Amino acid sequence: MILLFGVVMIGFFSTKWGFWKPDMNKKMSHFVLNVSCPMLILSSVMGEGLEFSTEEIVRLMWVAVVNYAIIFPLAYFVSGVWRQRDADMSGQLRFMTAFGNVTFVGFPATAAIFGERALFYAAVLTIPFNLLMYTIGEVFIAGGKARNAIQLKRVLSPCVLAALITVVLALAKVHTPPLVAQFFHLAGDMTIPVALIIVGSTLASMPKRAMLGSRFAYTVSFVRLIIVPLVVYGVLRLLPIDAFTMQVAVVLSGMPIGVNGVMFCLKFNKDERLMAQSIFLSTALSMLSIPVLAMLVR
Repeated sequence: MILLFGVVMIGFFSTKWGFWKPDMNKKMSHFVLNVSCPMLILSSVMGEGLEFSTEEIVRLMWVAVVNYAIIFPLAYFVSGVWRQRDADMSGQLRFMTAFGNVTFVGFPATAAIFGERALFYAAVLTIPFNLLMYTIGEVFIAGGKARNAIQLKRVLSPCVLAALITVVLALAKVHTPPLVAQFFHLAGDMTIPVALIIVGSTLASMPKRAMLGSRFAYTVSFVRLIIVPLVVYGVLRLLPIDAFTMQVAVVLSGMPIGVNGVMFCLKFNKDERLMAQSIFLSTALSMLSIPVLAMLVR
């Protein structure tokens, strides 16, 4: 995590010093989501020692379903306990509780903590993410008035398609030629540093005084980074799941709030300030919470 945080700081100071322009974030985000990250996911089943049994894959898909079956009731429970009178804020609170930044922080953190094999685990565990993000997630923000909430193009994003292909490759036990595997590894490895630079640049572009002064943001960051993964950890420990699968699932559940929240607020004309504050704080604090969480589950 020190290494990951160092790359985040490269993005932070590069933006402050003008080497990395803020408008590059959107362009590079499209590159990561549509090119390098899908290649990184595909590379997780290419190479020596990266073979997966059918039982292993079925177990991962089962854990993926269980994981979100835990998180979504928890999101409603948190919003109920909070007793937020504003319906818009209740929806945003549910979104922040349910959806973490699994792409830009989750994949790099998982690879750094658990190694290359964990990338395939992360890819399978997050297959439901886009399906739920662009359906239930949009409804959370829109307050139930979202039109055309299910957008097939977004649900079947390149990352989701790549994850589905990796499952097929793993089930079929396809052995890719060494040169092809090296190509996908080389191209996919760009994802981690570029994604972390984008995170650092995004933090540098936010007004710090406004971001650090919200009690709501601190509280929801605590829920997302600590409460959610601890609840997931407690439930998964009761199930017949191997330690490695449980570790990857728990750490992924402790990612900072997903950046899509701000885009959804803008799309449905909602106040995005608290969402942006919470994303900023949860991302900054995750540099401390993720290694603590990793040590706990290991």
